[in-house]
Amino acid sequence: THKTLILYKNILKAAKYFPSIKRDRIIVEIKNDFHKNKNLTDNIKVEQCIRVAERGLADLEAYLPKDDSTGGFTMTLKGATL
Repeated sequence: THKTLILYKNILKAAKYFPSIKRDRIIVEIKNDFHKNKNLTDNIKVEQCIRVAERGLADLEAYLPKDDSTGGFTMTLKGATL
């Protein structure tokens, strides 16, 4: 779905800032996990995978650079849609 594609792209962008010598391997694992699960049809399993990915993104967002235009203050609202 479109929501999943956006989640995938956001995770990959955030993972680029993860401060680890294993960062490249983590990015490969993220890509492999999404690729492995792209044909899931069980709605329960799909929702479980999405929840895991959203938690992972929330964890990775802690390492994103601060936005200087807000004085270093950023806020992300889970579930917010534009």
